[in-house]
Amino acid sequence: MSIRQIIDWAIEDSRSQMTGTIVSPFYEYSDYGGHWVWACDVDLGENLGVLRCVPVAANNRELIYAEQGRAVTLSRLNNGKWVITGLAKSLNSTVHYIFMSFTDDTYQVLRKQLRGYIIRPLTYGELGTLVVPYGYGVLPYGAQGKFDAEGNFLEIVETY
Repeated sequence: MSIRQIIDWAIEDSRSQMTGTIVSPFYEYSDYGGHWVWACDVDLGENLGVLRCVPVAANNRELIYAEQGRAVTLSRLNNGKWVITGLAKSLNSTVHYIFMSFTDDTYQVLRKQLRGYIIRPLTYGELGTLVVPYGYGVLPYGAQGKFDAEGNFLEIVETY
């Protein structure tokens, strides 16, 4: 293991809070202690992927009603596991860029661009347009798809 990898590991291990996006409906989950808790799947962004079965922290009833696509904050417990602790103010999967030109005392907006992606359930119509090995009848209703900022389909994220 190189020094760089050790430093990267230490930095990652010291992170105690992250933001993510809810990508599944909430469901009841039995944790390792046999307790039933509310949980959902959370997308952490482009490089980190989707965390499965992330429990909601105790006494946080307003999160159970958060809809898919909402930004949430995650906190690391002492055992290294993540829990959802609250709603986040920013969504980490989309970024709005505004390109501008400054000359003398004037400025001009050259163009606007939205980058990133959105994860949501596929509709019946979208399931019908997918090609083999996917498609209507193969994927169940409720399968998750990743779309770019303009709404173009990128990939299947999750199947139930």
